[in-house]
Amino acid sequence: MATSLFRQSLATLIAALLIACTLLLGFGFSIMGRLYDEANASSLGEAARTLASALPEAELDPGPQGRSVASSWLARAAEHSDFRLTLILPDGSVAADTMADPATMENHGQRPEVIAALAGRTGSARRRSVSVGKELIYGAAPVIRDGKVLAVFRLALETPSLDSRLASARLSFVLATLGFLALAALAAASFSRRLSRPLALLAETARGFATGGRRLSHFEAESGPEEVRSLARTLDAMALELDTRIHSAQSLGAELEAVLGAMVEAVLALDEGLVLRLANPSASTLFGSSPQLMAGQELLAATHSTELQAVAESCLRSGRPESTELALYLPKERWFQALAAPMRMAGPQQADGAGGSGVVLVLNDITELRRLERVRRDFVANVSHELRTPVQIVKGFTEALAEAEGDTGRSSRYLAIVARNAERMESLIDDLLALARLEQGGGEWLRCETVRVCDVITDSLDAIAPKAEAKGLVVKVDCPEGLEARANAGLIEQALINLLDNAIKYSPPGSSVSIAASLEEGAQGPGPAQGGSPRGSVLFEVRDRGAGIPAKDLGRLFERFYRVDKARSRELGGTGLGLAIVRHIALAHGGSVAVESWEGEGSTFRMRIPVAGPPGGADRESD
Repeated sequence: MATSLFRQSLATLIAALLIACTLLLGFGFSIMGRLYDEANASSLGEAARTLASALPEAELDPGPQGRSVASSWLARAAEHSDFRLTLILPDGSVAADTMADPATMENHGQRPEVIAALAGRTGSARRRSVSVGKELIYGAAPVIRDGKVLAVFRLALETPSLDSRLASARLSFVLATLGFLALAALAAASFSRRLSRPLALLAETARGFATGGRRLSHFEAESGPEEVRSLARTLDAMALELDTRIHSAQSLGAELEAVLGAMVEAVLALDEGLVLRLANPSASTLFGSSPQLMAGQELLAATHSTELQAVAESCLRSGRPESTELALYLPKERWFQALAAPMRMAGPQQADGAGGSGVVLVLNDITELRRLERVRRDFVANVSHELRTPVQIVKGFTEALAEAEGDTGRSSRYLAIVARNAERMESLIDDLLALARLEQGGGEWLRCETVRVCDVITDSLDAIAPKAEAKGLVVKVDCPEGLEARANAGLIEQALINLLDNAIKYSPPGSSVSIAASLEEGAQGPGPAQGGSPRGSVLFEVRDRGAGIPAKDLGRLFERFYRVDKARSRELGGTGLGLAIVRHIALAHGGSVAVESWEGEGSTFRMRIPVAGPPGGADRESD
């Protein structure tokens, strides 16, 4: 993790100070300890020499009696002190000791201080005593009588006693060192801040240049070392130019982003390698990605369209705008008018002094226009075809009627044919007018009221009962009592009549047709008439036992004038608009229609309408 220059420099200086103070304390304590040990060893040696000269000769007898006397003398000498006194004979054996049993002690002839004393000198040493198990400092002196070393007298003192005497001096030294360290740390912090603050200010200002940040003030620019002040003046001079360019680029970028974001057309900007440089939100939505992910992709990889690739390449080669219509499968087929225009791009200049080239692609969705054009063509062709036949029949039989003047039988038959075809034209025109009204008005013109669903179904059955009876069909009804909805009763009745009429037409004689109504989405409680809160939808289902509908025709079944079996439909008197009217009635109520069919088994048509009525529909009170 990156740290600031102030923290780095301060940490480095404090670390150096800590190391220096630690080394100073270590060396100081080591030297103090060594000097103190040497001084105490020298003092112990002199004390041992003094006591050795005062030792009575009777205590130097190596026999048991002499050893006993020596032990008593040493005990009296060591009384009320922390010293350990030892008398060692020339052969290295211990004659007496104040802290250990001489009989259990090993030979001391090889001890450094004993060797020095036997040589006639004062000796000293520091080590852990095997006899008493403590760290001791020793001082030894020879016991000389008549120029002859008769024994060695040794004094010893426990080391912790020496350390406790040094404690006060050590504490003072540590406190002095800590005080020095604190002052040095403050000085290091001040130095680091003076060094880092101008650099931090320059770094902050340089970062601000990219977003139009403030310039350095004169005081800030002149507050650092000379090298920093020179750099500050240079950056300050650059800031004016950078500030102007940044604001200009930001303003241009904001305008471009606003324009591209508001466009419903998909816009793609490509470089000379047909690699995406920019895509507006409409383009990213169209190709199911984000502008950030699309940038940097090749055109073919991003769009999967060789036609789009071809028009872009053609524009890049010719240097002129190109236009074409093409289909994209995203995943459904959609048609677009693609316009490719050459574009100059900022970048390294080429040999001719110009910048790099690129292409701008604009895709205008014309799928709906194509669909409407197809619908218009189909509508004109279908209406013309539907009206042409009855008009020709009426015309022909009118002429025949004129020729059959006086022939009552022929005239009556011709008049019946003319009347039947006039009815067919009237039915077609009525259906067209109803469909036009539904398409133009939507649900805003509906006069809705609270209706009993079962009553609407009963009225619909009454209207188609003669046709059902004529074919010997049984109509089964399933509708729960009390089911209500806010709707236009007349339109719902018309939709159900259309569905039932189709079911009767295409059901074989003697079979059955069923109609059912139910409440969907788990809605419970009283209906609107009882003051309850309506929820969910009312589902109407009409099922027949006819030949069924091929799967390929199900998707277009609710289009106007679309027929599965055109010849049979006309024979049965259909206009081709009944299911289209059902669909628009459902949409006007804010609902939907659907169909399921199995060839050889029959079909089920479903219509859903909201219980609460269409959004924005006008209400009126029930009579």
